[in-house]
Amino acid sequence: MKNQVKLATVQGWFNLLIGLTIAGGSAAVLYVGVGHVHSGMLTVGDLLVVIAYIAQMYEPLRLISTRTTDLQSWIVSVERAFDLFKERPEIEESTSPRPLAKAIGNVDFCNVSFHYSNGRSGLKDVSLSVPNGSRVGIIGTTGAGKTTLLHMLMRFYDPCEGEVRLDGIDLRQYKIPDLRRQFGVVLQEPVLFNISIAENIAYGRPGASFQEIVAAAKVANAHDFIVDLPKGYDTRVGERGMLLSGGERQRVALARAFLKDAPILILDEPTSSIDLATEAMIMEAMQRVMAGRTTVMIAHRLSTLEVCDARLVIEQGRIVNAVGHIEYAGLPYLDSRVGQVAK
Repeated sequence: MKNQVKLATVQGWFNLLIGLTIAGGSAAVLYVGVGHVHSGMLTVGDLLVVIAYIAQMYEPLRLISTRTTDLQSWIVSVERAFDLFKERPEIEESTSPRPLAKAIGNVDFCNVSFHYSNGRSGLKDVSLSVPNGSRVGIIGTTGAGKTTLLHMLMRFYDPCEGEVRLDGIDLRQYKIPDLRRQFGVVLQEPVLFNISIAENIAYGRPGASFQEIVAAAKVANAHDFIVDLPKGYDTRVGERGMLLSGGERQRVALARAFLKDAPILILDEPTSSIDLATEAMIMEAMQRVMAGRTTVMIAHRLSTLEVCDARLVIEQGRIVNAVGHIEYAGLPYLDSRVGQVAK
């Protein structure tokens, strides 16, 4: 704020100096010109022409003076842009990455550990195997490592130790754009743009036909409320979807995920901010969207995870409890009783 005030003060004094210079120059030209008119060296018409030319010259000079501070800001912005270009991405592709058209959906965490740059531990020696088509629910307190687990799966981070594998191949061997296309993501706060509902759904698969968009909306239980809107699928949703309710935004996000038709579905607390009646409607839609896909769901309510084949409890970066039928820590199955691992 102090720098902005200083800049405004300097700009004000500079503009004052430019104005005084222009005024002084005009007065000097007028004084000399009047003297020449009196001596007969110039006519009144010649003097008026000279003054008119000078007036046309002053306007560009005044404009240049007002752009001086803007130019300084632009130079700083350009320097920042070049600094950004020099930054190396934290996640880099291998020198010869493998293409990936569509994954089967088998996911393996093999002795995965991860530490943030500030020293805080995210995951500690996590081993987990999820077959394709399985539905895994994850429970844990804030900061336990749930979201870190999902970020490792989508390769927003690379493990400090161990490997994360998709269909038996380390994620670091895949092309990053191909890998990211394997995931359909529905967040706690859906990302919607200030465009029509149809365009928001089609963001999952650009180029989809209107019939495919409508079909995806029906699967997500969104079609009925959409057609009741004044402009139907052409209704703009406002910035971040503010013109829709929380449940309506979630159903649009589910429709987008279904339209993308990705083999792996990530659900990050999709029903945490809605009422129970809306949650029931969304859960019904989610079961249709999850059909045939490997699904990883984070939730705080156990009722939300009833549709999952397995449930994991994460605390301080470790899996401390598991229920269901997935391979965990090298053991083939987990007992159906909470907290007991079948030997």
